[in-house]
Amino acid sequence: HRSPWCITQTLMLRLGNTVSSVTTMVQQVVLLQLIAVTALTCESVTADITCYYCSDNPSDESYDPACGIYEYQGQTQNFGEYHDTCTITIYDKGYVLRGVSAGPFEDGECFEQDGYYTGCHCRGDLCNTHSFCAQCGYPKPTPTPAETLKCYQCIDCAIVDEDTTPVVEDKYLSCASTVFMNSTEVIRSGSYEEHTDGECIQHMETLTCWCSQDLCNNDQIGL
Repeated sequence: HRSPWCITQTLMLRLGNTVSSVTTMVQQVVLLQLIAVTALTCESVTADITCYYCSDNPSDESYDPACGIYEYQGQTQNFGEYHDTCTITIYDKGYVLRGVSAGPFEDGECFEQDGYYTGCHCRGDLCNTHSFCAQCGYPKPTPTPAETLKCYQCIDCAIVDEDTTPVVEDKYLSCASTVFMNSTEVIRSGSYEEHTDGECIQHMETLTCWCSQDLCNNDQIGL
């Protein structure tokens, strides 16, 4: 299926090719080339694509606390026609959004809004992972293999005990504990964001605290 714009452009080019009685052979070739390019562009824009679809902002409907992981491999969604690229958006407050965009855009092309977010496009199914859009100049550190940190990882775990799973990850930059203040539910995880040890940020109904030592996210968060 092609968009109305695509159909209109193709018809206009074909009409121009048949109406003119003085068109030279060279001009006819050029027009045929334009028709082919338009058709290819339309096909690329209208093809469906599957992307990682998540946000680590608790207020978003696609919330997944692991969305900010550098090599995220969680929630996916297939997007239908008129979608061209997958995207990674990194907000200045640190939240990460993975989704889709209508194109056409180039692979690796950047987009931004000063003081709000920086992001990048990629072409191909599930391509919006293993990247923090470093080519776009955003000062979010891309993890290096030399770094290792062990953090507790669990959902709805107000207290850490012997059954709580510790996770070792060579790209974690800090450990995190997030509490939902309206329910006191606690999520513990590793983070690919660098934070000051002991830093806490409240956002709407959540409070997140970070630390930078092995298994340091085992404390109970007081409200």
